[in-house]
Amino acid sequence: MIETSKASKIGKQIDFDVQFGAYSSRETSSFREVIYDELKRHDQGVDNAHRFDTITTRIDGGALSLIERSTFETSVTYAEGKNNVQPLSLKNQFQKYKEDQLLSNPGGDSFDLKKGAKGVDCREDQSQFTVRVGKDLKDAGENIMNVFKDMGPGATFKYIDKDGLIQEGKKVGLGGTVVSFFKDMAEGMTLGTYAPNGEKRPANALEATKHFFKKIFVDALFKDIVVGIPRSAIHVGEDAVFACINLAEVVPDATIGNYKKGQEITTEVFDDAQVLVDFVTDIIPMGEAGCRARAITFKKGFKGFPLINNITSPEHGLVDEKWRYVRNTPFRKTIESVAALIPVRI
Repeated sequence: MIETSKASKIGKQIDFDVQFGAYSSRETSSFREVIYDELKRHDQGVDNAHRFDTITTRIDGGALSLIERSTFETSVTYAEGKNNVQPLSLKNQFQKYKEDQLLSNPGGDSFDLKKGAKGVDCREDQSQFTVRVGKDLKDAGENIMNVFKDMGPGATFKYIDKDGLIQEGKKVGLGGTVVSFFKDMAEGMTLGTYAPNGEKRPANALEATKHFFKKIFVDALFKDIVVGIPRSAIHVGEDAVFACINLAEVVPDATIGNYKKGQEITTEVFDDAQVLVDFVTDIIPMGEAGCRARAITFKKGFKGFPLINNITSPEHGLVDEKWRYVRNTPFRKTIESVAALIPVRI
C-alpha cells in the first residue's frame, strides 16, 4: 500500500524529470490512464494541504518509484490477461484430438509428418492425380512396414509436444515386449545385480526384496505379459487395418478426386474412418485410452482413483507414458472415460 505523506505541504508542483531504467517519470503512459480514474476519488478525499502528495501527483512529479509503478502495472496486466483467457471450444478440442490420432499412424491426407515441424497441416496440392494416389500408396506401404516393426522392436510414431512441435516416439513391439520380459525376470531374480537398463542397484536387503517383487510381478508379469503383449497385438492389427483403408482410398482419389468437392469428401471420410478405428483400438481393454482412464495414482488421494485420475490430469506436462504423447483435452478425457465404462470383451 502507498501511504499519503503528511510532510509535503508545498503549493508548487516539483519540476524535474528522472529516468528509471526504461521509464521516464514525466512520460505519459497507459499506466497513468489506467489508474487515474480509479484513484481520482482518493485525490478528492485528501486535504488540500496534502493534495500534492497523492499517487497521481507523485506520477506527474516523478516521485513515484519504479517499484511501485511496475508492481501496479503488473497486477493490472495480469488481471486483464486472466480475464481474456478463453477455454478451447469443442471444435478446437476435436481438431486437436483428430490431429493426434492421424499423427500416430500414416494416413492423414494433409499432414506433414516431419519431426520438429510446427503444426501439422502442410496443404499439399490435392488437385494433382499423382499427389493424391501417391500419398495413399505411400501411407499403405508405411503401415504395412509398421506391421512388421510392431511384431519386432516396435514402430515409430509422431506426436505434438506442449510447444506445438511434431516430435517422434516409439512403440514397444511384440518382440520388444518379450525381450523386456526376460530382462525384467533376470533383473528380479538377481535382486538387481543384473541391471541392463542402468537402474540403481538395491543398497540393502529390504530394497532388494522390494526390487525382486517389483521386477517379477509388476514389470515382468503385469506390464510385459498382461498389458504389453495384448497392446502389441492391438498395434499390429491396427497397422493392418490402416493399410487397408489407405489402399481403399486409392479408388475415390482416382475418380471423384479429380474434382475439388470430391477431394474434400474423400479426405474427410477416410481421415474420419482412420480416427474412428484408432479410437476403438484405444478404448478396448489394454488399449492406450483404456489404461489412461483406469489408471490409479495413490499419491493424489481421491483424485488418483480410476476415471477421476484421468479427468483431473492436465492437458500437457505428465511424464507418464500413458499421457505423455497425447493432448489430454476435456474432449478426449470425456470420450475416453465414458467409453471405459462400457463393458467390452476381446
